[in-house]
Amino acid sequence: MENEDVLVGMTSMTSLAGMLAVGNKIYQIQSISIAKSIIPVRKPTTRGGVYFTDTTAYKIKAATRDLSIIPEMPRLMLGPNTDFMPILLKTSILMNGKENQVTLVTHLTNAVNTKEKVELNLIVDKVELK
Repeated sequence: MENEDVLVGMTSMTSLAGMLAVGNKIYQIQSISIAKSIIPVRKPTTRGGVYFTDTTAYKIKAATRDLSIIPEMPRLMLGPNTDFMPILLKTSILMNGKENQVTLVTHLTNAVNTKEKVELNLIVDKVELK
C-alpha cells in the first residue's frame, strides 16, 4: 500500500481526531484508533469488486457524536449492499516536525450506535498525504 509508513506511524498515535466525508456531508470524529490485523482471506483478493486486500489490513475504529450519520449507514456498509460508497477520513498528523494532512479512503465494515455516539469500524483502502 502506498504511504503505508504513514499508517504505521498513526497506529501509535492516541489523540487522533478529524472528520468523515461521505459524499457532500461532513461528520466530526472525536476519536480514531488504527491497527493492522489479519483478515479472513487465504490469499490476496479484490473485496466486493471494490478494493484490493492482502491477508492483513489496516482497520480503524472511529467514534462520532453526530447521530445524523445513522440513516446513512445502510448505503455505506460493505456486504449485501452493492452501491456502497467510500468514506474519506481526514485528519492531521505531525511527521518529521511538520503537520501533514492525511486522507484515508475507507469502507465501512460494521457500526455500533448508542444514544450518545456511533462507533464505526472501517477498513483502509488508500492513504493520501498532503
